[in-house]
Amino acid sequence: MRVVPDPHQRNSGGFAPKDRMADNRTPSVAGRRALSFVDTITFDGKLSLVQVRIETGRTHQIRVHLQDRHTPVYGDDIYGLSDWNSRLSKVHKINRPLLHAYTLEIDHPVTGERMKFRAPMAEDMEKIAVAIWPQGEKERPDLFDQKAICAIQTEVEKNGQ
Repeated sequence: MRVVPDPHQRNSGGFAPKDRMADNRTPSVAGRRALSFVDTITFDGKLSLVQVRIETGRTHQIRVHLQDRHTPVYGDDIYGLSDWNSRLSKVHKINRPLLHAYTLEIDHPVTGERMKFRAPMAEDMEKIAVAIWPQGEKERPDLFDQKAICAIQTEVEKNGQ
């Protein structure tokens, strides 16, 4: 899940984040495969709340793929829009990318059993998400449930692990 600025917004210099990269990197023909699926949950005319599912686990994969779509993560100093990030810092006192791992699924390294973890959004991100999507807590309470971590811990305790 992430919060993104309007995809048509450019910085004050008129450039997209990828245009500002000093070394003008281009994707390598021999680069490793990376696949992300992006679903927009809501859009308020300026910001979107999206859910991203990744098939691969490359470094900065979500951030790079979203920036490449001209929808960088709000608050991302590397791949984001500096003007938007400055506003996020000034207005909301948030100095981090609004990127959150809501669900994490991994295979246990010893048993191979599939493990699933869920965590609610941090308060600062939840504040922005509610501003974008006021009815979100009613439509998708699972995304906003502060008891999600406890529920996972309880399940693990029940299974004796």
